[in-house]
Amino acid sequence: MILFLTSQIGATVHKEGKRVAGRLDNRNGFLTLLQDCLQSYRQMLYISGCPQENEKMSDWFHNTVDSLKMEGIRFANSILLNGRNAEATEELVGRSDIIFLSGGHLPTQNRFFQEIKLQNTLRGFEGIIVAQSAGSMNCARTVYACPELPGESNDPDFNRFLPGLGLTDINLVPHYNHNQRLVLDGKRFYKDIIYPDSFRVPIHVLPDGSFFLIQNGQVRPFGTIYLFHRGEFQPLSGDVTA
Repeated sequence: MILFLTSQIGATVHKEGKRVAGRLDNRNGFLTLLQDCLQSYRQMLYISGCPQENEKMSDWFHNTVDSLKMEGIRFANSILLNGRNAEATEELVGRSDIIFLSGGHLPTQNRFFQEIKLQNTLRGFEGIIVAQSAGSMNCARTVYACPELPGESNDPDFNRFLPGLGLTDINLVPHYNHNQRLVLDGKRFYKDIIYPDSFRVPIHVLPDGSFFLIQNGQVRPFGTIYLFHRGEFQPLSGDVTA
């Protein structure tokens, strides 16, 4: 398996209030590496961030298909997996050359992944997985789920650690540039919410455009990535455990 852990890949941009296909972000070589890794173009599977059909997930899926086509990457079949066809998860995964894990609300996506038993289904998968945002976070064995919606940081029942897909031990928080000045429930996102949790688990913070590539047990960071650990926030250096 080849695993890309990304913040976002640039497949969707906003134009005149609409979500439209954008050019894949190659600032740190993501597109080049993806093209090098792709060996077959039979089927692309895009796994939604929630079981319900909704406009946002549909737009993200179609924009990803169109964005790939802009780069000359065309698959014989491109399929969106959600609650509508979830009973075919094992079959769809088995036929796919590449799987995209959507972004979205992390706990919602985590529940959906557990419902369709995605962790078990991905065992033995030998293709490429491109995870984005919440999808990247849910790849961890034990997922760090930071609050992201109003009220979650104050909710005593909000679980910040969830069972994940077990594809890596890397915990991360995406969209550093966007979240840098984020205030949630009157709290500064990094200084008041993430800071205390950094004493419990190392957290890798990804700006959009930066990513990890995990292949054959080797973890390679691309672009600027920050490590938030034990209250210290600094650029990543040294080895990373897959």
